[in-house]
Amino acid sequence: MQSKQQTADEQHRHYRQLMEIQRRVGTERDIARLPDIVMREVSELLGTDRSTLFLMDWETMQLRACFAQGVEGNAIVVPLRMGIVGAAIIQRKILNIVNAYQHPYFNSGTDELTGYTTESILASPIIDSNGMMLGGVELLNKKTGRFTQEDEKTFTAAVQRLAALTHDGMLDARRACDEMAALHGQIGFDRSSVFVTDKASGLLVALYSEGLDKQKITLTVKLGVAGLVALTNQMLLIADAQSDPRFDSSFDKQTGYCTRNILCVPLQGSNGEALGAIQAINKLAGNFDEQDIEMLSSIAGIISIAIENAMLLKDSDRQFHSILEVLAASIDARDTLTAGHSTRVAQLAIGIGREMGFAEADIDVLRVSAILHDYGKIGVDDCVLKKNGKLDASEFSHMKQHATLTCDILEKIYFARKYRGVPLIASSHHECLDGSGYPNGLDGNEIPFMAKILSVADVYEALTADRHYRQGMEPEQALTILEEGVMNNKFDAGVLAALRVYLSQDKPDELPVEIRFSASD
Repeated sequence: MQSKQQTADEQHRHYRQLMEIQRRVGTERDIARLPDIVMREVSELLGTDRSTLFLMDWETMQLRACFAQGVEGNAIVVPLRMGIVGAAIIQRKILNIVNAYQHPYFNSGTDELTGYTTESILASPIIDSNGMMLGGVELLNKKTGRFTQEDEKTFTAAVQRLAALTHDGMLDARRACDEMAALHGQIGFDRSSVFVTDKASGLLVALYSEGLDKQKITLTVKLGVAGLVALTNQMLLIADAQSDPRFDSSFDKQTGYCTRNILCVPLQGSNGEALGAIQAINKLAGNFDEQDIEMLSSIAGIISIAIENAMLLKDSDRQFHSILEVLAASIDARDTLTAGHSTRVAQLAIGIGREMGFAEADIDVLRVSAILHDYGKIGVDDCVLKKNGKLDASEFSHMKQHATLTCDILEKIYFARKYRGVPLIASSHHECLDGSGYPNGLDGNEIPFMAKILSVADVYEALTADRHYRQGMEPEQALTILEEGVMNNKFDAGVLAALRVYLSQDKPDELPVEIRFSASD
């Protein structure tokens, strides 16, 4: 049995390995290269011959290598149910194999193609923080013969880093801040904080604050050690805080805390831009030293990437949703009487979705689909779109084309993976459960469930809104018509029930979420 000292030494060695990976990764600002760098560093530090990073292709249910040491062009594609890495993914656990050719899961096909001989394998699935399977990683041929339990621990931590790097190329800033908790035990300090610069307000906002998790901390950029570090982009090590003029003691006075020494390093963007600061307070034994600076600087590199990527993602989201607003406004401009229809349908659809327990990610997809559901009307003639009266058979046939046009137009837009179903959902809002709808005559489970929500929301909004040829109905009258549609197998009963619950709330006319899109969506 290991002694406490041996265990402590092993944990420290394990952590130092991870810190070395983080130090090297933290200096790289090309996001596309980060997974490759992590793989190479893990291979080197664990003493393996080769490593391969596979990403899931959900359309073909295959694993595609985006990084494969020793294989030209990374041209490896394997079925999910084949090989050690596939087994690790299916079982959602690490597999540590000593003699690959004796293992029933091993697929020797790649060895046969490349002339390589695989002996030992360490394989792990890559799973993001939401439990989504992203792919898998294999390390091949440990130089000392077999992978140890310590290797598995280091590998597990590295794979978690890959999960953050691989998921749409983005790191989760809050997840990166968890590194501070791990750093706490290694350096041995009392408290730490991660501050991000809010340029709009000129304040430093605490993204993470150890020991003060329930308090929202904001600091003036020009005030205190963290503010000075964020402003100058220069590290500060203060041995005696109380006698240092750069230290702001007001927070200590408010909380009764006593700050003795401080190590604070800047967070920097890829172009050297100041993003904020990381601060460690009160080292438990003595003062902070060069080794502590190295460790905190390594974490700063990782968190800087996370924050910068979060900023880029926010800008991208704003751009995407502002484009949606413009598209919706272009339809409103065609007919001022029906202006706002798509926004109101989105409001109703979101309300229904929330009543039915949809997750926030699904609510977002539902919202985008609702905003765009009538976009095909941009191709409908004005004489039909604005007719002050009932459409004849020919006109109605022309109007029905808007559903097909919606699909055709939206399929030409490159949607992020999350929104890939939007063209079908948006264009299916006139489909009926009995197959009598359009444009494709889908029935029952052929209709996307979100489209069933849009169908009910769309009809309710159309019935209760004023049109060129009639006044809007009272809500109960519109609901009665929808009930008849449920009885005739046109609409989903559960969706209509959720609409009734939503409308029965005290303020049903208020938006359940801001329909005007924001980066927080």
